[in-house]
Amino acid sequence: MSTAELRYANQFEIIRSEEKDRYMISQLSQQLNELYTKLFGLNNFHIYQPYIQRLSGFLYYLTTTLSNRQTIGEEYICLIQYDPIKKQIPSIIRRLLMIFFRIFGDLISKYILTSFIIRPIAEDFFHPKLSLETIELISRFLITFIERIHKIFFYLTGYYYNISKILTRIRYLIYTRSTSDSILIQTKFNHTIKFLSLCLCIQHIIESYTLLKQIALSINQHRHQLNLIAEEEKQKQTKIISEDITSSTDYVRCPLCYELAISNVALVPECGHVFCWQCIHTWVVDNQTCPLCKTNTMQSRIVHLINY
Repeated sequence: MSTAELRYANQFEIIRSEEKDRYMISQLSQQLNELYTKLFGLNNFHIYQPYIQRLSGFLYYLTTTLSNRQTIGEEYICLIQYDPIKKQIPSIIRRLLMIFFRIFGDLISKYILTSFIIRPIAEDFFHPKLSLETIELISRFLITFIERIHKIFFYLTGYYYNISKILTRIRYLIYTRSTSDSILIQTKFNHTIKFLSLCLCIQHIIESYTLLKQIALSINQHRHQLNLIAEEEKQKQTKIISEDITSSTDYVRCPLCYELAISNVALVPECGHVFCWQCIHTWVVDNQTCPLCKTNTMQSRIVHLINY
């Protein structure tokens, strides 16, 4: 005996449908890439290729979901989009939002995370600011972390393969016939799903740990570079100050002791030569002449210069 029923699609059925749609979009994207290269050549192709991929997805869903038709993957598995809140086919607005989030959701989430979460936290708790490379790594880690947590949740519950469907509350229904064999298959399927969820959790932990190490390394490298720059600036400032002091006091370097006569400066008025106060007094006591030009002078004639 078998009974027909309309039930929610399980994880494998949804994954098979998504893989079929992903393959069709990749084929369409490849054709658009070839069309672009024929029309405009390879110049700037790498710049526009991501936009061509998004355009491919939009055109695919425009001609299927937005046109009240099943996608190739949904038709292949016999899936029907369903609104569990209103218990009907999703409205055109909800389907349009789902497509918008699916195609541009990564850009929107990256902008929100970078502008309103990562940068403010970095400015508050990190000094100096994080580099653009580190911010890129952190945003990629957070987006990947959310996606992996969602995938684990999907494998465990079967709800919403895409985050875009979570935001728009769109699920899948499938029409099947249940038999005793199908019940046994469903039991084995549940065990397989639990095993896959465990494997996915282990993979998620390992890859998250690896990415966190990259982020920590990037932060340390950035801090090291900034410390080197700060140290170089400090050395430059010290050198400039030292040169200024030297240049401003070179003319009062004592010819006797070869030290800078900064405070105790003495002048021989007969010739105008400058010495240390202590040095010239010691010399004049014995010689009564200028040490440089041998001009006659006396100890009482030496002038002590103040604020020279």
